Parts: sequence; structure tokens; C-alpha cells
Amino acid sequence: MYKSTVGTSLLVLMFSATGVWAGHTNEVLEAELDGREEVGSDPSQRLVGDPNGKGEAYVFGIDGDPTTLCYVLTVDKIDLVAVGAGMAAHIHEGARDTNGPVVAVLAGPEDGNAGDCLTEGEAGKFPAEETGIVQRILQNPASFYINVHNPRYPGGAIRGQLRNQIHDHDDDDVDTADGTPSVPGNLSAKVYSSTALELFWDVSTDDTVVVGYDVYRDGQFLSGARGNSFFEEGLMPGTTYVYSVVAIDNLANESAQSNTLSVMTRNQ
Repeated sequence: MYKSTVGTSLLVLMFSATGVWAGHTNEVLEAELDGREEVGSDPSQRLVGDPNGKGEAYVFGIDGDPTTLCYVLTVDKIDLVAVGAGMAAHIHEGARDTNGPVVAVLAGPEDGNAGDCLTEGEAGKFPAEETGIVQRILQNPASFYINVHNPRYPGGAIRGQLRNQIHDHDDDDVDTADGTPSVPGNLSAKVYSSTALELFWDVSTDDTVVVGYDVYRDGQFLSGARGNSFFEEGLMPGTTYVYSVVAIDNLANESAQSNTLSVMTRNQ
């Protein structure tokens, strides 16, 4: 899972600057951004974002101020340009695998990171000028996603759905969950060519948070995946591979292995 030291430092600075200390009551939202999460106009075309791009974002409110939303954002392995040259970031309303309208304008991470606080009524920050949009985002994170754009990928280079972090905001946080994630279901594949394919499976559930998946090929660990899909290239033409997937939660608990799936690449 991609983690950024810069992102963590920015988060600390943002909390300090806004007076949000340990014991605060606002939930911190997070999003893990990936180029493979981008959605194009053709739903069958999965690879529309930057295949190497990664990112991380945190979004949170301010105690006693229901109309202000703060965020920190870091990106990695995408083209960085000045904001005036096409670098941009937004919060959109929409479920995963759908596209939706911009509801909040974030600073473009032209140096690889960005952070700010936005207040309802502030010019140009909330395009729809909807009263209560900040609380709607904070209370319904799964209905919103962050998208980062650059000239190479004007429709979006990397994207990630918002979700709640699991902690109680106290100095003495204690994790008590001891469950394991549900088994990833309905493993399927789409073969793109003689050397490339993509796996898909249902999102696992857990009593904490499912943070990723381990993908196995022919019984051996192959790679980690953030979301419920995995793209692989460089395979051999006309060859059958056997895949399975394991879900992992934020306490490092692992699910049982999914069903196995045999997939044959195309012949040249």
C-alpha cells in the first residue's frame, strides 16, 4: 500500500494549523488514489488513467465549524506541471466505477502535494454553492471520490474513493477488532491481448477496514492490489494461468483464499 511521509507531515501541519488536536470529534476520511480507478466513457475500457500513478489524500472537518473542509493530498509517479498548465484536483460526487460532477475544487498538487481548508461560500471552492455540502461529504464518504488531472490525462490521471478511517481520535487508541475479511467473491478476468489481462472480484467486507488484496498466480504470491481489480502484462501468449485473491484488513488479518480462476491469454 502506498504511503507518503510527505503526506503524513502535511496532515500533522494541517491539524496543528486548524487547531484540531487529539480528542477531536471529526472523522478523518482517506482515499488511496490509483490510475486504474479512473473510469472512461467506454465501461469496457478499464485502463484510462495513468497505470503507474499513485496517491494518498486525507479529508477532515473542523470542530465547531460545520462549513469548513480541510485536506492534504500527495501524488506519485504522474506527470507534474503547474496549475496554470493543467494540473488540477477535485472532489467529485459519484460511486466507484461511475463519473460524477465536481463538488469541491482542491489545489492542484503541482509539486507532488497540496493542502488547504475550504469554507462554504468561499469563491470558486464549491461550484454548486450547495449549503451543507461539507457535512454531506463528511457523513457520506463512499458517495464521493478525489480525482487528480494533468495534461496527459485531462479526464483524470489517478482517482480514489473516500472512506472513513477507523480510530476513535483519542491519544490511547486501541484496536479491538479480531475478525477477518470476507472471502473475495466472483473472481473473473478479461483478456486484453496475448500478453495482458485484468482480474476483477467483489469487494470484501470486514468489521474494520479492508485495505487491500494479495493476488496469487499459480499458487505463488504475485502482487498486492488496492482495489478489487488487478492488471497484469508481460505474460506469455496462449498460456493458461491460475489466479486467486486474499483480502487484508487494517489489522493485517487475512481472509481465506478466493476460488481459483484459470485464464488463458490469446494466441499471437
